[in-house]
Amino acid sequence: MKTKTRIISAFPCLGKTSLTQKYKDIYFDFEIYESRATKGMNQLQEFEFFKNCARNIQIIYNTGFYEIIFITDDERLLQELRKLNLEIIHVIPNTNKKDDLLEYKERVVARSGLDWFNNILLKDINNLPDKLIKIKKLKEKIYFVEPGKYIEDLVPNIRRLNDRE
Repeated sequence: MKTKTRIISAFPCLGKTSLTQKYKDIYFDFEIYESRATKGMNQLQEFEFFKNCARNIQIIYNTGFYEIIFITDDERLLQELRKLNLEIIHVIPNTNKKDDLLEYKERVVARSGLDWFNNILLKDINNLPDKLIKIKKLKEKIYFVEPGKYIEDLVPNIRRLNDRE
């Protein structure tokens, strides 16, 4: 059955993989581990890598099979998806409050370790204010995940988007 597929870009440790493992028939996790996949690549190779990832996502999107395709929040991929005119919904941790940010950091460290948090994710968290400005300028939808909550808690809201269209 063809449905309105949504592309959701989400930060790590927000439940993309857990949700897609639970509901494999309606959600797809396009996990690319970009921090590892692009090691050793020059700038042109990285550009081609993300361009090809975006094309593959577009192929899956065009089938209309999945309700949601979950993707990374990597700006290089998002840029390529925008070139293909694919609508992106962003799910990010609510970092506006220090307690919320602390809970998110604890969640990430418990899953991936402090080194991964410091070496990979900290830069993205520090760049969140600029990212939010860009997303708002592009008029893309943003959902904030509150402490102790995951993407699964947002799915009913996202599914209602399909009902309205």
